Amino acid sequence: MIHGNSSSKEIFARQFWALEDAGFGVVAPDLPGHGESDWSRTPQRTYSFPGYAALLHGLMTRLGYRSYHVIGWSLGGHIGLEMLAQYREVRSLALTGTPPVRLNPEGVGAGFRWTPSTALAGRRRFSSDDCQRYVRAMMGANRASQDHLKVAAETDGNARYWMVRNGMAGVGADAVETVGTDDRPLAILQGARDPFLRIDYVEALRYRNIWKGRPVLIDAGHAPHWQVPATFNGHMREFLKYVG
Repeated sequence: MIHGNSSSKEIFARQFWALEDAGFGVVAPDLPGHGESDWSRTPQRTYSFPGYAALLHGLMTRLGYRSYHVIGWSLGGHIGLEMLAQYREVRSLALTGTPPVRLNPEGVGAGFRWTPSTALAGRRRFSSDDCQRYVRAMMGANRASQDHLKVAAETDGNARYWMVRNGMAGVGADAVETVGTDDRPLAILQGARDPFLRIDYVEALRYRNIWKGRPVLIDAGHAPHWQVPATFNGHMREFLKYVG
């Protein structure tokens, strides 16, 4: 399970029990620069989709997994798409809050809405107001929780800066090509009221093997797994049962 930008593994706390109850082992690390993980000493290389993907695949290999499923939220979904493109050990991918895009300004602009909150995604330094606005938009809440604010405030600003800069510069796989050609199962469990991305874009993409033949829209914002966990968990477990 791969969390989003300026977040941590705890964002999946409402999914852990559902996965364990279904018989799955769960690996939910804090990305470098986030949560309890160290900040990178090589930020330009580490804070990129390929950099994160290589570290996480290395972790799974070190833990003894020969294959594994990936669930990614927001930034975590982009990392999951990179892992799908690079590693055959990935058996399936579930995305939420992640439009598959081509890594250039035009491709990113096609998949994302440009809002004041979106503009914060690559900002090195967060003011208190920045934290409030970003976390509220990410979590779909009028009032941000102190735990989420603390995680965002303590995230390495270079992780935001280099993630966006590397993505805009084309560092990583073409996710449109990946989802259009890869035959492994893909699920998109998407909040219908997500302020960050363009739902019509996600629905219009060509997918090689998308679960249920289309993105599954959920009555939620950018974080349906947090906002409506019972609904999200039901879809998640159904998909994982489908892929086996």
